[in-house]
Amino acid sequence: MAPRQAGPPQIGATQTPDFTPDQLESIEVNGLDAQFGLEDVRVCSASLPETDAGSGRFRRTHLKDIDFGESKLRAVQFIDVVAERIDAANGDWGGAQFRRAQFKEARLTGLNLAEAQIEQMSFKGCKLDYANFRHSAIKQVSFEDCVLTGADFQGANLNATLFSRCQLAEADFSKAEMSLVDLRGSELALAGSVLGLRGAIIDPLQLMELARTLAQELGIAVEDI
Repeated sequence: MAPRQAGPPQIGATQTPDFTPDQLESIEVNGLDAQFGLEDVRVCSASLPETDAGSGRFRRTHLKDIDFGESKLRAVQFIDVVAERIDAANGDWGGAQFRRAQFKEARLTGLNLAEAQIEQMSFKGCKLDYANFRHSAIKQVSFEDCVLTGADFQGANLNATLFSRCQLAEADFSKAEMSLVDLRGSELALAGSVLGLRGAIIDPLQLMELARTLAQELGIAVEDI
């Protein structure tokens, strides 16, 4: 008997954080040391702006109403995390690792996520305008009702990822690599090369909006008869 062939991966996040609320201990956090580790805890209403604590770890953690503004958490790990209404605007989280994480109503404007590893993650109602995803690996991720105006995905690798009802005006996917990336229903007035959308799924209206720019990039003249 021939082996059963696996189907294509499901688009968007399919896994949720691996914890239940009653497993978590509520704690207060007044600061984060370098290489910190928070595990099996709930943290609410903490002020941690401009924190500099690279390569730390959040694991099985619920974060709510946390101010991480302009924080430097390079190579930080978010594994099995729910983050609600956090503020990480203009932070530097380059090289971060996310797996089975949920960010809800987060303010992530200008956040640096370059070269991040982002897998099985959902962003819901988040502000990600001007966020930097350059050269990140993004797999089975859902962006739902997010503002991604001016977001930079140059050179990123996106696989089985969903953008649902998102604002992508002036977002840049130049030299991105895509496979099964569903952009249907999102605003696509992109900056940079539209050829970076190769491998994406778009709807007919989006195709009409992109047609003139695509023709120009392919060297096709469009003139009236």
